Amino acid sequence: MSVARCERPRFSDAPLVLGLLGVLVLAGFDSPNTSAMEPAAGLPRDTPSGFESLIDGELVDSWEGSLDDWKLENGVLIGTTDGSVKVNRFITSSIDPVEDFELEVDVWVSAKGNSGIQYRSELREDLGPAVMVGYQCDVVANTPKYNGMLYEERGRRILCHTGQKVVTDDQGQGWVVDSKTPPEFEPEAWHRYKVRVVGNHHQHWIDGVKTAEHFDMDPRGRSLSGRIGVQVHVGPPMEIRYRNFFVKRLPRSDDSMVASMNLPEDAEKIVPQGGWKNAGRRDSNYKLQAAELPGTRDVHRAGPIWLASQPDAKGLAAAKEAGVTRVITLRSEREIDFDDEAMVKDAGLEFHAIRFGGHQQMTDAKLDELRRLLRSARPDEQVLLHCASANRVGAVWIAHRVLDGRQAIENAVAEGKRIGLKDPDLESTAIQYVRRKR
Repeated sequence: MSVARCERPRFSDAPLVLGLLGVLVLAGFDSPNTSAMEPAAGLPRDTPSGFESLIDGELVDSWEGSLDDWKLENGVLIGTTDGSVKVNRFITSSIDPVEDFELEVDVWVSAKGNSGIQYRSELREDLGPAVMVGYQCDVVANTPKYNGMLYEERGRRILCHTGQKVVTDDQGQGWVVDSKTPPEFEPEAWHRYKVRVVGNHHQHWIDGVKTAEHFDMDPRGRSLSGRIGVQVHVGPPMEIRYRNFFVKRLPRSDDSMVASMNLPEDAEKIVPQGGWKNAGRRDSNYKLQAAELPGTRDVHRAGPIWLASQPDAKGLAAAKEAGVTRVITLRSEREIDFDDEAMVKDAGLEFHAIRFGGHQQMTDAKLDELRRLLRSARPDEQVLLHCASANRVGAVWIAHRVLDGRQAIENAVAEGKRIGLKDPDLESTAIQYVRRKR
């Protein structure tokens, strides 16, 4: 069996012998192994051999997080919202993180409900109470192309619509290699969801019908281990029920990862969610951490973005050694008595100046441009944003973190103050900008 090569992108210059994995890649949307003796979805069921149950004892024994949204009744995990939820909320299973696994769960969702099964996900309290980031098998009753799809919460977003088989290449670009009409499943009825993940190969099913298949070749975006959780979503009032929630850990082997792959000639390049302006973009949710640069105060880092007060020449040299390629200053010309552009360029770094003093000069146009520059940060093209004392940096961070990371305003403000924000007028201007842009 061979796979037609495509000119771009190419995962490997060497041909790929697929063997059994090739059958999985090129075969139709097959059904998982199921037993005719299994009880119908929604009926009580014994834990299958080799699996562990995620619903045992009291709610607090098995789950942690936003427990006020949930209750456990007669073996059914029930989540409800009244329509007032402002951010997606999660509970996380207390079992250890999973790597390769199979998951089975019976699901009932109200007609306007929206939920999801998180897996290989990370609990990120710094983004908000009980926030989870990572892969999600979507549960969306009234939208067939979303129900059972693969989504990445607060990350790369939609990776594989329902009915699709997708390869995400090593640059983060998705390619559809097979597509079928999304199956429809009746809302407010029980359905059995199954997830199987081996290495970077993801598969989802509903009632034995494969809804999504994905190969994640993106080393910077993918996750190979993490927690399991479930979600209640922003939007109208809803109810979600989970029953017979089981997971089986699979042994990791040298064959678990698909190391390289050539795309078929007719592979369809996926337009990123929100259009091509979002190509290569993921939500800006790197964890904010204290950092150090010589001769520089109030240094913080969030992934490829560095935030600080004015660095000196030693600080710039250290930043370059750490991977910074461009420096953005917010300082106005009248507050400095040296050539800041020359100092940055002498350090071998790219220089950008988006200058403003007080909050009146922090215009929408300047914040738009600053957000664009921050969004361009990559692990191999890191960015250092600075002002005199990190006060203005903290205000800019609010706008970036809320609009480009989908964080709650309160969390972004708290982070801005950690960075160095002290001026209430700058804080207010940043919040007003966020509300206009939303």
